[in-house]
Amino acid sequence: MHGYYDDPRFRGLVERVLVGGVHSNADPARPFFTSAYFHRPDEVAGEVTDAGLLVERLVAVEGPLWQSGSRLDEILADPERTELMLEMLRRVEEEPSLLGASSHLLAVARRR
Repeated sequence: MHGYYDDPRFRGLVERVLVGGVHSNADPARPFFTSAYFHRPDEVAGEVTDAGLLVERLVAVEGPLWQSGSRLDEILADPERTELMLEMLRRVEEEPSLLGASSHLLAVARRR
C-alpha cells in the first residue's frame, strides 16, 4: 500500500518479522514503522497466564476493519452502515481464525 516493497531493505525486515516476530527499525531514515514485537494470536493467552492472570477473553480490537482504509469515513457517516459494521465486528471479534486479521488484540483477564 505504501510502496515499501520497492525498497530492497523492506523484504528482509518482513522476513525477520515472520520468523521471530521482532520488527527492528534502527534506521530513522527508513519509514517502516517502529521497533516492536508482533505477537501471534496464540502467544497472547500464554503470556497473560505467565503473568499470573486468568484469561477470560481474547478479542480483536479492529478485526479486519482496518483493511477498509479510506472507506471507513464513508461507513461511519451512515448510521445504518455503521450499525451493520459494528454488528459484524462483534460477531467475529473472538473468532480464533480471524484474530490475526486485526492490527491489535485485547486480552481481558483477571487476577487468580
